[in-house]
Amino acid sequence: MSELSSSRYPTRLSGFLGGVFLTQIVDSALHLAQPLLLAKISGSMGGAAFFSAFDTAVHMAGTYWGGWPTDRFGARRVLVTSTFLRAVVLAWIPVMMIGGFMNLWLAMGCYTLEALIRGFVDASVHTVPLELAQHHTEELDRINSRYELTFDLGGVAGPLMLGGLMIWGGKVAPHIIIPAGFVLSSVFYLFIPERKVGERTSSGLHGHVPRHGHLPSGGSWSGIRHILTHRPLLIACAGLMSFSIYPLRKLLSAFFAKALLQKSSLVGHVGAAFALGGVVGALIYSRTKHRGSGFLWIMFGAVGTFLLAVGWMPANLWIMVGAVFLFGVANVCARLTLIRKRQELTPLEHAGGVTSASQFGVNAVSVVMKAIVGAAFSLGLGAHGAFAIVGAILGLLALAQLYLARFLARHDITKL
Repeated sequence: MSELSSSRYPTRLSGFLGGVFLTQIVDSALHLAQPLLLAKISGSMGGAAFFSAFDTAVHMAGTYWGGWPTDRFGARRVLVTSTFLRAVVLAWIPVMMIGGFMNLWLAMGCYTLEALIRGFVDASVHTVPLELAQHHTEELDRINSRYELTFDLGGVAGPLMLGGLMIWGGKVAPHIIIPAGFVLSSVFYLFIPERKVGERTSSGLHGHVPRHGHLPSGGSWSGIRHILTHRPLLIACAGLMSFSIYPLRKLLSAFFAKALLQKSSLVGHVGAAFALGGVVGALIYSRTKHRGSGFLWIMFGAVGTFLLAVGWMPANLWIMVGAVFLFGVANVCARLTLIRKRQELTPLEHAGGVTSASQFGVNAVSVVMKAIVGAAFSLGLGAHGAFAIVGAILGLLALAQLYLARFLARHDITKL
């Protein structure tokens, strides 16, 4: 691919966004199909939730290890390779199902390896916007909001596709479509413009230097040290961690449909509502000039977390759909605010390391939350008792987010 000059904006995003859209369609289908498949094989929803937490822990390790190759070889190359490898690993699931030798350990083995590779995807895909836009503020907002919009449009289509395939396509069809989608995604990612990490100049713009040159390639450990020694960046990353409960949409959608509504095929309705809220949130954010501390967006995000904490209580499909939709809107706006702040504060020479270290922390929150879901469903309190425990934890998290909003109202972290 030809290298583009850093002064040529707006950047061509069709390859990046096309790959993100296809990835999210099959990724959201994967993470709804996975707990349902494992729950069926093992006979335990709690066990499926615990595996989801373990899966995210492995993903977290992959995200950490993905920092070095992302800095060394570039986000685009790592993204293409790791996305294709996800397809290779997940193709074994339908092969085993068709061949009749599927069992719990083989399924968990495939999903574990896929989770590790997914960590490299996570580190690279979140570094691409910073590599393309560098520190151009308007371009960062444009890429971030379009990424989130595309991501959530795929998240709407994925659960609906899964629900339709579960009803009309049989048991194996979803597991065939998923790896095929990742192959197509990797092809789209080949068309991302290849832009080198640049050096800072006194004007604030960035020239080109080769990745194998003198710039540091310390990966995630270097990124962690940089975050810990720069307080504004640390606050932005910690705030982003507090809002990283969006992955719960997979477990809560699957368990709400199966345990409270007694109808697994309705998982698509709830999962799509999460993502549709994200679409609306990304559109709202993209139409609004983001300035200042971000107090209102963070406050809005905290309200969304509270709605997720209580939305399950009537055990009604449409009330839950409304609650998770509003959560999606609010959560995306808050996360986009904090992502932009993190990017603004990240030196380009540490783009991969800081991003992967931050995503490592984000995934750590997901591990804890999924483990809580697993523990709640393993205590023998029934579905309502399990959801009550999860809701109480989310309520406490909403209070912490409100405190973060108040902190940002008093301090603009870009000036600390």
